[in-house]
Amino acid sequence: MTPSSTTSDFPTHRLTPAWHAVIAGLLSISAYLYMANGSRHDGDFELVQLLSLSVFCAALSFWVWYVHVRQQQEINLIILLSFAILFRVIGGLTFPVLEDDFYRYLWDARMTVEFGSPYSMPPADFFDHETLSYRFERILDGINYPTIDTIYGPTCQWLFALAYVISPGEIWPLQALLGAADMLLILLLLKLAQPNSVLLYAWSPLIIKEFVITAHPDVLGALLIVSSLLVLHRRQWVSLGVFMALACGVKIFALILLPFLLRFEWKAWLAFLATAMLIAQPFGIKEAWFPGGLSAMGNSWLFNAPIYLLADLTIGKWVSVFAVKLALLGTFAFASAAYLIIYLKKGRDAVAHQELRGDLLYLGLFLAAPVFNAWYLVWLLPFAVLRPTVWAWSLSTTILLSYATGINLSNSGLEPYQHWPSIIALEFLPIAIIAIYFFLKNQQRQQQPNNN
Repeated sequence: MTPSSTTSDFPTHRLTPAWHAVIAGLLSISAYLYMANGSRHDGDFELVQLLSLSVFCAALSFWVWYVHVRQQQEINLIILLSFAILFRVIGGLTFPVLEDDFYRYLWDARMTVEFGSPYSMPPADFFDHETLSYRFERILDGINYPTIDTIYGPTCQWLFALAYVISPGEIWPLQALLGAADMLLILLLLKLAQPNSVLLYAWSPLIIKEFVITAHPDVLGALLIVSSLLVLHRRQWVSLGVFMALACGVKIFALILLPFLLRFEWKAWLAFLATAMLIAQPFGIKEAWFPGGLSAMGNSWLFNAPIYLLADLTIGKWVSVFAVKLALLGTFAFASAAYLIIYLKKGRDAVAHQELRGDLLYLGLFLAAPVFNAWYLVWLLPFAVLRPTVWAWSLSTTILLSYATGINLSNSGLEPYQHWPSIIALEFLPIAIIAIYFFLKNQQRQQQPNNN
């Protein structure tokens, strides 16, 4: 065999992009099975284990994306969807790791079905009740901040109640419902974006951990937002209003997209208001849309907030947290209003899923807010599928460092929900470096013609 023939034959022995995807998918399955087994056997997972497996699975998904993009091929849809389903099935067999919010979901569901509303009494009111079953006694013991009313909106409460009807006090119905919603979201994203971009979401360990394993309901809000983008493109104004009202009922975060999506369409606004009243009416409109727990969270909680930490380290002696909060939220409101004016000038024919930078809107909101939980990222990641950015998908991995708190680090000397400043720096410094890099690169590109 001549050297030339050896050179020409060599590429035929390389793995195809499809084989890269299959191998990466199988390796990810082994990681998720290890997590499922460990969570069931030991009752929970160690932080180091969670972070290691998450980084491992994220690196595999990024590698598959890179191989396909480099060779200018789209990932096979059967491979993409098959592994996405398998990841979520395994996630549904995993006990929630490093989380206790699900106890509140299960308790709220009981309150809705048996008492008609989860907003009437905080969990602590039931500490002395002798009629609770053993299962719900354990659930009650697991609820954090039991003296505070629920923070979850009416759409969440209907979801929790549905899971209760399937199997009271069990987490698996909620995991199954949210896993199904997540798969539907992936199918809708495939209508708006290329499969390689959807891969980043479908195989993301953050998504598997937060919305299938831990059963945070925010993924339902993301599904409703993407549904809104689709019906907006088709000018189905009533459906748009209904979807956005339901999304706001998951988390109030959806409100910031209302003027961008509903614009000046009176049918959409009317459908929005009617749906908002309808889903909240059984609980009480004021109680459902302005729960006491949400006020308590906004007024006193501070968690994983990098700008607040920076302000505390630099000007904290002279400026209160309230003043920082007011300045940040005011800046965000002003910037959002300016962006809205620019966006609306593009006219009715602007295609929302191509033009709207929901990723930047939500990043600005979460940085301005005093609480930035890892699962909040699902509100911006669909927009990062439509317009992939390095910073968004980098943050989808580093944000899991937010679990490195006193409650998960033994003998750390930290308060239960406190971080070391270095942890928050590791979370957010990479996206700042990436943003500066691309800004400077863009500036250099703009100046290039002037140098010729």
